[in-house]
Amino acid sequence: MELEIRSPAEMLELGCSWSSRVQRGTCIYFEGELGTGKTTLIQGILRGLGIDGPIPSPTFAILEPYISTAGLELLHLDLYRINQPQELLNVGIDDYADSGAAWFIEWPGRGTDIIPPADVQISLMHGGNSRIVTVQSKRTEWLA
Repeated sequence: MELEIRSPAEMLELGCSWSSRVQRGTCIYFEGELGTGKTTLIQGILRGLGIDGPIPSPTFAILEPYISTAGLELLHLDLYRINQPQELLNVGIDDYADSGAAWFIEWPGRGTDIIPPADVQISLMHGGNSRIVTVQSKRTEWLA
């Protein structure tokens, strides 16, 4: 599935609309160059799951945990600053391995063999004044 998104507000709205598809243990990879809207899309999903207040990019913290209004543990990871996948062990990623949390992972290629496998892969690209969002998933609800 491929979508054209024309503004940050549309990206937030898309994320919010996808929030109902997030389940316990869902792992979503977000790939794309800097500035394509990965964090904005995740912010929309988290808003849709009931997260209020600031939702910062975890570029420096690497991992930001949240709890949805339904009690679902949510993990937002930004692996941009990771040089070696083993560095993730220093931020306590292994503490979440069996937690049943939903994972939202930016720059997943930097966490190979440490992060869980993806249920959904979302690629974002610059498309002039818009963004092209491509979704790949074995779970059909993500392709509608």
